[in-house]
Amino acid sequence: MTVQALPRISVIMTTYNGAEFVEQSIGSLTAEAGVDLDIVVVDDASTDGTLARLRDIGAHDPRIRVFAGEKRGIAGSRNAGLAKVRHELLTFLDQDDLCMPGRLARQAALIERTPGVAAVMGETLMFQTLGADRMPLPGTSTARVLVVQLSAGLFRTSAVQSLGFDSTFTMGDDFDLILRLLETDHEITVEREIATLHRRHARNTSGNIAALRLELLKVFQASLKRRRAAGRVGPITHPLVAAMSRAGS
Repeated sequence: MTVQALPRISVIMTTYNGAEFVEQSIGSLTAEAGVDLDIVVVDDASTDGTLARLRDIGAHDPRIRVFAGEKRGIAGSRNAGLAKVRHELLTFLDQDDLCMPGRLARQAALIERTPGVAAVMGETLMFQTLGADRMPLPGTSTARVLVVQLSAGLFRTSAVQSLGFDSTFTMGDDFDLILRLLETDHEITVEREIATLHRRHARNTSGNIAALRLELLKVFQASLKRRRAAGRVGPITHPLVAAMSRAGS
């Protein structure tokens, strides 16, 4: 009997002063069954003990590789991670979020049976309080939404590496990547399944709504400039672009 190889997935996590939640976040990945993981963690000059905690976690699991260096910001750290990944499929996880159980194997099966697809993006469950089962505590505030959340997506590594992240954006490099994928005719499929759990707390980078809106405006302006230069003047019609527009309104 032929034993089918497990889907091989690299994960990039960037960290900065995330000691409070990072162990839970990594645990949501290492608990995933049915996948062969390569977890690349890039610490962005944390000062709260995050790096020491990461190295301790990594010492007990060979799937986890930890890298540290100079302060680079989120986009720069993601690019550093892109240079280290080993597998053909790629996802991301923020230091305070969690991977929805079963989503990696599910998305890998979806992307592998559709060769023309560069990525699949699922929905995000926003939450505030986590229960002992690593799921939102019943009765607490939650919201299920389709947003641009890299940790809700699975990508072909080659597609992301061909574009990289634009470090001129401090909050919108993920939005910019999605737009550039669509502009270059990479197909992104949307699945109506929860793919990631996004923790809402006072230190969320995206919690500064005014700054996020300004950044999104710059992202859309850059996209329009590129499309005009390429002779593409029509709008990009895609559910993720509509989600971006709602985030910026």
